[in-house]
Formats: sequence, structure tokens, C-alpha cells
Amino acid sequence: MTDNNDKLPTISLIVGLKNNLSYSKVFYQSLRKFHPTTELIFVSYGSNDGTDEWLDQLDDEYLKYYHDVAPKTLSDTYNKGVSLATSELVAFLHNDMIISSHFVAPLQQAYRPGTVLFYTVVEPPIFAKDVHDWKIIADFGADLETLDAEGFIRFTEERLADEQLVPHATTDLSFFLCVDREVLLKMGGLDPLFNPMFCEDNDLLFRFTLQNLEMVQVPGALAYHFVSKTSRFSVDYERNSKAIERASSANFYRKWRFGPFSPVKHRYDLAALVHHGVAEDIAAIEPYFAQLYTDIDATDYIRSQQAATDFDLSARIQPIAKLAKHDILVELDMRKVNEQDLERLPYLTEIIHRKIFKKRNLLGRLFFNRKKFSIGRLRFRVRALNPSEFQLIVKK
Repeated sequence: MTDNNDKLPTISLIVGLKNNLSYSKVFYQSLRKFHPTTELIFVSYGSNDGTDEWLDQLDDEYLKYYHDVAPKTLSDTYNKGVSLATSELVAFLHNDMIISSHFVAPLQQAYRPGTVLFYTVVEPPIFAKDVHDWKIIADFGADLETLDAEGFIRFTEERLADEQLVPHATTDLSFFLCVDREVLLKMGGLDPLFNPMFCEDNDLLFRFTLQNLEMVQVPGALAYHFVSKTSRFSVDYERNSKAIERASSANFYRKWRFGPFSPVKHRYDLAALVHHGVAEDIAAIEPYFAQLYTDIDATDYIRSQQAATDFDLSARIQPIAKLAKHDILVELDMRKVNEQDLERLPYLTEIIHRKIFKKRNLLGRLFFNRKKFSIGRLRFRVRALNPSEFQLIVKK
């Protein structure tokens, strides 16, 4: 397979590195075996295992790289890669991958303006129950020691020979993507709010969908993925990956006011009015609202949590005396609220939609003005539904 075709768009492959040098070396060898002239971008922040020195000694005219000893977010890493790329398209990859001979050309051939492409990963049965349009379960090794690279290559050749693998529309999206570089630049790239990682992919994909870009799965573009060797299972992150995921999820709610997998994706002016609570209550409430008004002393919460978010928590949490007008206000009397009520908070947007739009015809929606209701011990006052998610397509 050749990488050169003047009629097809050029493509740059961007790979973020954070240690795991042995995986980076095998990735590089597998890529260059089949795609010797494809532009490759390596970006390393905070590596201390010889990765940066290895990059410095690579002699490859089709390689661009950047490294810095200071750690940064995954978003910063890939944004730097996009800034270095010179091709029309960019694809995001991980270094815990083996790239097949059938990877670059299928992406180039499938691309049309206004599309986001998703390549296909083959994975060992670590998360076999998670079925996805972009994933094939086949075991060619769980790590470098058990890797059967030749078996993966044979699998690739046999699969492509036996099947008509036609790109198709999909709603099953992933970080394993390829897109027009200019689209990413205009959006401001990935959002480093999610520090060091997790949820930046959901954030980016949602911003793609807000632009009505067509999502296309490319089954002929194949890579073998060891699964999370550079993230939750890595030496750097495995001990605190759950804490990182919790913090990232909280920041996603702070930004969008719905969860990464919510079926209702509207960002509303949603505020909480909280009475008679204790300091520990704030952690269970604050992330899900644009503003929180309370008689609780939030000093300790702000001090302990501010480092985990770019949002100004002291501005988000205000005394009740400063209550302002909001489209939606949820009142919580913590003397009455129970655990079930708190468990509803991540689903507020869905709850509001079910309540407001249930059996309501178009005319009723147009003339909707004010609605008061209760769910459990949560009291809702809905003045209006003014979605603002489109304001965040471009990263602030």
C-alpha cells in the first residue's frame, strides 16, 4: 500500500506520549513498516523514561515532534500536535497501538468535506462486553510480551479479503478519529479543562455534533490497541485513575450541565438554592449547576476543590442573599433531602425535559412560560428553557 496519492487528502498522524517508551518504539516501527512517508507527529509532555532522548535521535524526514519536561493535559498534547501538523487531515492515535498496512489509505479514500471519520480498533478481550461499532474483539496479545504482530497482520489481510468493508454513518463515536485540521483549529481544539485527561473526547465529539458534521465509521482502517496502557492502566495513572475520572466528570457537568452520555444534551441556566445544609453537602450538589446559592459556609470546599477545576468556585457558590434570576431554579432543603434526591442531580436536564415536554404539543411548548413542580424533595421553578450549548462549540 502506498501513502502517496495526489488525488487524496494528505493526513498527519498525531500521537501523544507520556513515558511508556517501549510501546512508543513498537508503535513507531509498525507504522513505518507500512506507512514510511506519512507525516507523523509525536508530542511528549512530562516524560522521564528516555522518551525525549529517543525522539531527539530519530532520523525521519516525515516526523515532527515536540517535547517538554513539564506535564500537561492530554488536550494540550493533541492540540500541540495539531499545531505542528501540515496535512489537510489529522488523526488521533495512541502509542499503545500497532498500525496495520490498511490504515492511512482507507481514511483518505473515505473522507469528504464535513465528515469526521473513525477508524477501527482490534482489541484483546479486556472489555469484551463493551460492544462498539468501532471495535473488534480479537486477541493478539495483552501487552508487548504477548504480542502476536504477525497474527494481527494476517487477520487484517484475511478480513479485508473476505469482507466488503464500506464506510458507513455511525452514532457510536470515539477518540479514534480523523478530521479536517482546519475544523479543529476553528474550534480551538480540545479543551484542557479535563486535567490531565478523561472526558475531553466526549466534549470534543459533542462539539462536532453541534456543527452537524457527518460521523462515518471506516472499517477498513485498522489498528491493534492494547487498551489503556498509556492511561488508566499505565504506571503514571493507574493508582489515581478513578479520582481523575471523577474530577473530569465533575468538570464536564460544570461546563455542559448534563453528563457525557446524557440522552438530552441541552445546556440550561440551571441554579440551585440550598438551605440548612452542612459543608459536606456542597460536593454532592455544586458540579451540576451553573450557580449555587446557599447558607452553607463553602470556604473549605472551595479551598480543597479549586485546584481540580478551571472554574472559579468562589464565583459559582454565592450566599442566598445574592440570589439572582435564573431560567431554572432547583430548591433543596437539606433537612428533607435524602440520598435518592441527590442521586437525581446528574439527571436534571432529563428530568426537566420529561416533565415539561410530556404530552405537550408544539403550541403548548411555544407558549410555555412558567412551571413549578417537585420530584421527590427537589422543588423546581422553570421560567424558560433557553439552551446555550452552541455558544461552546469554540473553546473559550
